[in-house]
Amino acid sequence: MSTARRKAANPAPGADLRAIRVQRDSPAIDALELEIDGVNAVDEYKAWTRRKIRPVFPHGALASGYGHLHAGGVALDYVVAVDYPPAHLEGIRNRAGAIDTPILRRWLATKEPQLFEVDRPWPEAPSAYLEVFRVCGMQNTAAYGVYDTEHCVATYHSFHRIPGRLGAAHAEALKQLVPAMHEALCRVIGLLKLDAAFAARLAELSEREMEIAQWVKSGKTNGQIANLSGVSKNTVKHHLTNIFGKLGVETRAQLVHRLLDHETKAAPGFATKIL
Repeated sequence: MSTARRKAANPAPGADLRAIRVQRDSPAIDALELEIDGVNAVDEYKAWTRRKIRPVFPHGALASGYGHLHAGGVALDYVVAVDYPPAHLEGIRNRAGAIDTPILRRWLATKEPQLFEVDRPWPEAPSAYLEVFRVCGMQNTAAYGVYDTEHCVATYHSFHRIPGRLGAAHAEALKQLVPAMHEALCRVIGLLKLDAAFAARLAELSEREMEIAQWVKSGKTNGQIANLSGVSKNTVKHHLTNIFGKLGVETRAQLVHRLLDHETKAAPGFATKIL
C-alpha cells in the first residue's frame, strides 16, 4: 500500500482497504477485492472500474481526473472518461480549456465527499452549469478525491447517474473506494508521462534518423534500409547507434515496441486531456 494511499484514507487500525466493509445500508459494498495490480493502461483502468467499482457503487458514468498541485489548488491535466458523455465534458470547460465545476471546487475547499442531486441544486451552482448537467442527463453525482501533498498530485473521481437518493452511506463508500482508485490512476498516468518523456527524446532525432527508425519499425533490414536511403550499411549502423542512444533502447525489438506504443498513446491537445 502506498504512503499516499495510507495518508489519504486514514483508516482505523487494522483496516484493510482491499477488503471494504461499510454499514448495511451502503451501496452493496462487502469484502470487495479491488485487484489493482494489473491496472497499467487507460483501457485497463476503464475496464477495472466497470468490473470492480460499478457493481458495488452503481453509476452510469465516471470521470477520474489527475492533476498537479499548485498555489491555487489543483490543475487537472488528464481526465479518464468512463462511459461519460463528451458533450458534458466540453460543457464544463472554462475559457482556458480546463475542467471546472462547482462540485470540484467544493471538494477542493473541504476535501470531503460531495453529494449533488440535480433536483436539489446548490446555491453556488451556476444556471449554465445546471442546464448542461440536466441536458446531459447526469442526475445524481457523488465525488471525492485524494490530495497528495507528498507527491504534489491529486486525483478526483466524479460518479454520475447514480440511482436513488444520495446519503451518508455513499460518502462512506467513496472514502473506502477512492484511495485505491487514486493508486491505480496514478500508476496509469505515470506510465503516460513516461511516454511523454519518450516523445521529447523522439523529437531530438534528426530527419534521417527518424526516417531510419520508421524503416526499422516497418521490419526492414539494414541492407534494405541502405538501399532505400541511398547510403551504406555502415552508415545505417552508425545512425542506429545514435538512435538507440537518444531513445534509451538497446535492441531493434525495443525500438519497434517503443515506437508502436508511443503512436497508440499520443494524447489530444487540450488543456485538460480527455482519455
